[in-house]
Parts: sequence; structure tokens; C-alpha cells
Amino acid sequence: MDLRRRSMTGIVVYAVMLPAVFWPFDFHTEEPTLSLAFAVIMLTISVVRLAHWFFSDAIYNYSPNLWRNGFTILSLLHASVLSLFFGLAIYDPRFTPILHVTMLAIGGIASSAIVALTPRISLALLNLGMLLVPSIIAGFIIDNKLPYALMILVYVVFIGLMGVRSSREYNRSFEIETQLDGQKKILEQLNKVDVLTNIYNRGYFNSEFERQWQMGSRHKISTALMLIDVDHFKVFNDHHGHLCGDACLIHVANLMKRHIKRTTDLVARFGGEEFVVLLSGYSGKDAITLAEKIRLSIESTPFNYEGNELYVTISIGVASTIPDSQSDKKILLEAADKAMYNAKRAGRNQVFSTIELLN
Repeated sequence: MDLRRRSMTGIVVYAVMLPAVFWPFDFHTEEPTLSLAFAVIMLTISVVRLAHWFFSDAIYNYSPNLWRNGFTILSLLHASVLSLFFGLAIYDPRFTPILHVTMLAIGGIASSAIVALTPRISLALLNLGMLLVPSIIAGFIIDNKLPYALMILVYVVFIGLMGVRSSREYNRSFEIETQLDGQKKILEQLNKVDVLTNIYNRGYFNSEFERQWQMGSRHKISTALMLIDVDHFKVFNDHHGHLCGDACLIHVANLMKRHIKRTTDLVARFGGEEFVVLLSGYSGKDAITLAEKIRLSIESTPFNYEGNELYVTISIGVASTIPDSQSDKKILLEAADKAMYNAKRAGRNQVFSTIELLN
């Protein structure tokens, strides 16, 4: 679609170019029929191209091939009309008064078309050929026109080679830009993700929590939060080793991800052996139900480490509220944290909530 942006200037120039050539030399008064015919044809094609440009998004979404074919045909129509006009300017005595200005104008059009069509060099060279090659051929055939033909031929070869070189540089720059965009997306993703568990990290949770709090405040959408702690993790880590502890955290994160399926929700590593789940549009009751499913899933699903099946449990604190722009989102986080520690004090491996304190 870069062609669309590049073509707009040409559409306007093509519409006014011939009248700008005719009027200063009074060619329109000496040859009114020819002047009117060429000017109207060029203007008509420009109007059609303008409509094609204006509806580009709709046409491209319907069929990219249809858009490209339309662009190609309309570009070559302009080139073919100008080719006829240029040939007449060189070889028809009636056009002698405007010959030199026509050569300057066509030279400018040819070079600018090469630049504009650089993303599709095949079309650029075809456009150049249609514009100037007929005049070259005619020059070799018609008496006393060989100098014109040779001059145009040298010009065509020169800007053709320059166009090929520009196209290669354009494509190379495009490839580099694409690679940089890909690397940027990878880095952005890495900045969001916890390296060990491959779920979102604390920083991304903080930004999403702020965004959802503001959205919930504007639209009165409830927000629920779970804080999750792996029970007796320090003892587990000391007994089985840190690598086994890492495997345990990965296991817990993977099981939680299976239950967090909506794009509006997220699970993140909060720090150490603690995790957090952010739920948008969940009532307190729904959040507790989901928390219990997560707890049961982890309790009943062992993970394998060096041939041993190991079980872990978690304690979950749940809190839910409808955000208020006048209140701090920390109240929800503190309520979930308090509920989690109540669950731990009550014996662990259970779900506690402080929803009543918030709603």
C-alpha cells in the first residue's frame, strides 16, 4: 500500500500537466481540438485514479489483486496517453512550438514515475518503456529524427538503471525495517514476560491493573483479583533443591494459564512464589469459583521431576470491587493480600476472600 501514498502527487500532476504546457504557448488556440482531447483524457484518468485512491482500503480489503490490477492499468493508461503525446510532439510539425517544454515535462514525469513506482520496479520499467520506447522506435524509422531517438534511448537506459538500483535499496531498507519491527516486538514481549515461568511479569501486571482499573471506573465494570502463594515453598525448595523449585513454579504457572482463557484476563508472577490473577467483569462469586478450580487443579496434578511425582498446594486470596476513580487501586490488592494470608493462617491449601469488605 506504499504505492498508494506515493501515487497521490502523480495523480494531481497528470491532471494539470498538459494544460500547463499548452496555455503559455497558446497551443490551445492554435490546435484546440488536440489540446482539448488530450487534456480531457488525462483529466478523466486522473479522476478515476483519484476514486481508486480514495476507496483503496475498501478495494484492497475485498481483493488485493483487484487493487493492484486497477492501479497498474490506470498508471499505464496515463503513460500510454503521454507516450502518444510525446511522439506527436517530436514528429508532428503541429507540435513544434511546444517541443522543448514537452521534452522537459516528459523527462520529469519519467524520472518521477520511476521514483514513485520503486516498490514495484517491474511496473516502473514497464511504465518507462510505454512512455518513451515508442518515440525511440519512431526516431530510428523516421528520417532526420535519429538524434532525438539516441538522446531518449540514453536517458531511458540511465534512469532505468537508476530505478533498479533505487528499488534494490528500497527493498533492502524495507527488509531491515521489517527485521527491526520484529525485534522490537520480541523485546516488547520479553519485557512483559517472566523469564522462568513464561507468564506475564510484575511490571506488565502493574500497567494492566492500572488500565483495567481506569476502564472499570469509567464503565462500572467489576474487577477481581487473586493473590496466590505456593504453600511451604521455602521448605520444598530446601528439600528438593532450587532447580526443582523452579520446575514447581513453572508447573503452577502452566496449570493456572489453562484456567485463564479470556483475553481481558491475565495471570502473572507477582514475585518469588507468589502469583496474581486479574479478572475483568468477574463478580466476587465467580472469582471464588474460578479460584477454587485453580486450587483443586494444582492440588490434584503432580509434576514430574527426575522421575519423581511431586505434589504442591496453593493458598489463594480473592477480592473484588467496582473501581472508583476517587479511590486507589491498592485497596483491592491489599484486600486480596489480606485474604491470602488469612488462608495461610487457616491451614493453607484453601481459598479466602474479603469481598464483603469491598462491595
